[in-house]
Amino acid sequence: MKKLLLLLALTATVSVSPAAIIQFDLIGTGGPGLLFTSEPGVLSGGSGGEVAGGINFDTVSKQLTINVAWGSASGFTNLTGNATNAHVHGTANDFGNGGAGNWLQTGGVIFGLTGAPFTYNSSASAGSILGTSAALTAAQEAALMGSRYYINVHTAANGGGEIRGFLTPVPEPSAALAGLTALGALALRRRRA
Repeated sequence: MKKLLLLLALTATVSVSPAAIIQFDLIGTGGPGLLFTSEPGVLSGGSGGEVAGGINFDTVSKQLTINVAWGSASGFTNLTGNATNAHVHGTANDFGNGGAGNWLQTGGVIFGLTGAPFTYNSSASAGSILGTSAALTAAQEAALMGSRYYINVHTAANGGGEIRGFLTPVPEPSAALAGLTALGALALRRRRA
């Protein structure tokens, strides 16, 4: 009985203390990271990914922190030229069905990444975007959590975007722990029966 009470107390503690920070991964057309797009006419080019703490969303402040880089100076491949623009785009349909790039049209630019509050380096070999957004609206938060946003970096050779990565939430450790605790309680109950 003591074990069951301890398990129930642990479950209650885990479920009432939600995580304030949600980590994100970037998923490009062919795998993880900022990868060249597969749209018609896009020259194969550079690659990039998360650096210095990666990408995360604070569920209390509603701010998205983005730390990404591209080019050989950061361990990726160089773009076809210096970046000419970068922003977070939305999609007009669900991303979750079938993997990265499974969308029919863009939902437009959500916010730019080339100026304050972001630090932007357009270099083809040492480019980066570092910073934290203003607070997202409830609708923006829902789209972000639904993997409907992606980072798009443009170059002169690839005006529609050379590298792209969908923002995909990583499962929260507290949710996984709550699930494991519930499974433990169920196993304990079955053992007693």
